[in-house]
Amino acid sequence: MKTTVTKTLRSLVIVGAILGSSSLLASDGAVLYKKCSSCHGAVAEKQALGKSKVIAGWDATKVEDALKGYKAGTYGGAMKGLMKGQVASLSDDDIKALSEHIASLK
Repeated sequence: MKTTVTKTLRSLVIVGAILGSSSLLASDGAVLYKKCSSCHGAVAEKQALGKSKVIAGWDATKVEDALKGYKAGTYGGAMKGLMKGQVASLSDDDIKALSEHIASLK
């Protein structure tokens, strides 16, 4: 009986640790945006390197579509090559979190 209880408790601790760590791994759009802010500005108010569109005011879907397009190489003008490298390592969850954060900037 003690062995069963011990195994059950151990299983619960492992499951709790896995669930807890997955929330720690969740993408944080504000943290991700820090890298973007050097070109786009603190609240997305700048034309990056004087060549991009100002992204402040874009809704999350528009930002997400643009970021996914940059990643795929199917979107962008003068900044296409630079942005492809910037978004290459972003996961879909990162892109979603970043898009929602950018859309929230005022």
